[in-house]
Amino acid sequence: MDDTEILVVGQARGAGAVESRLPVVARFPPWITVFRVSAEDVTGVAEHLRELSGEGRFALARSPRGEITSMGDETVVRQIDEHALLFIEAWKSGPRKSRRQGEGRNWGDPEFRPPDQPNGV
Repeated sequence: MDDTEILVVGQARGAGAVESRLPVVARFPPWITVFRVSAEDVTGVAEHLRELSGEGRFALARSPRGEITSMGDETVVRQIDEHALLFIEAWKSGPRKSRRQGEGRNWGDPEFRPPDQPNGV
């Protein structure tokens, strides 16, 4: 998957408008919302990051390769509790799932290998 995720710290004003355009991946109420930005989104990650980091919020974007970019008021992070901080640290480290050959492909695809079949067969 070539999507980018943007984690927003801070109480979102006008969140409904953003949520109508970007899917919400996760929430850690009341401070954290994670949005997905599709690779096909013509607006671009930088523009969404700029929008989501406005009005006293802090936003972090994690690329599919795990690169983190941040923008906004970083002091808002000092206002959240330790559980929210752990959520942010876990999110920054990225998904734990490893990619397998044929991941996301149909079973009939020539590149797909069932989990119980060795890759060389």
